[in-house]
Amino acid sequence: MTINLQDFMSFLHKNGLIDLNDLLEKNEIGSINRLKLQKFVYLAQTSFQNDFGYEYNIYNNGPYSPELANYYYENLDLNKISTFVNDNGWKKEESFAKRFLDIVGNKDLGWLEVACTLIDSTNYCEDEQECLNRVYALQSEYHKSYIDNIWNELKEKNLVDSKPGLKLNNFLSIF
Repeated sequence: MTINLQDFMSFLHKNGLIDLNDLLEKNEIGSINRLKLQKFVYLAQTSFQNDFGYEYNIYNNGPYSPELANYYYENLDLNKISTFVNDNGWKKEESFAKRFLDIVGNKDLGWLEVACTLIDSTNYCEDEQECLNRVYALQSEYHKSYIDNIWNELKEKNLVDSKPGLKLNNFLSIF
């Protein structure tokens, strides 16, 4: 699948997941929109096989891409991004749009932060409990039962692989 970032941002805006008009505001609303954009792009890349080409590192609120932040701070021209998605262009991506909205359409920022951190942690942990323990520590402001519930939801939706085994990123990190 090859949805470009501008079309994806328009899709998010049209579906009420972010507000492009507030994205660059220097207030809490702008901050929330930027955090959500970071998480939605991460999810699209990792769980919905749409590679926008951004690398992510774990940060305070879960996975974060400095390159994506640079893009929207330095290169984003809101006048060039249509806030109206061409519905004909999304017909070929209808299954992506439906699945994406079904999974994240009604989720708040806390859920997005925890879910993305859980998904990211599966790259570094050998089993489910190690992954959960890592996220309990990284997202300590959330109760363990909340994190467990999100983990179970992600497993149910096949967004995390909970099979035991040494992960490649973990293996390479010892060198």
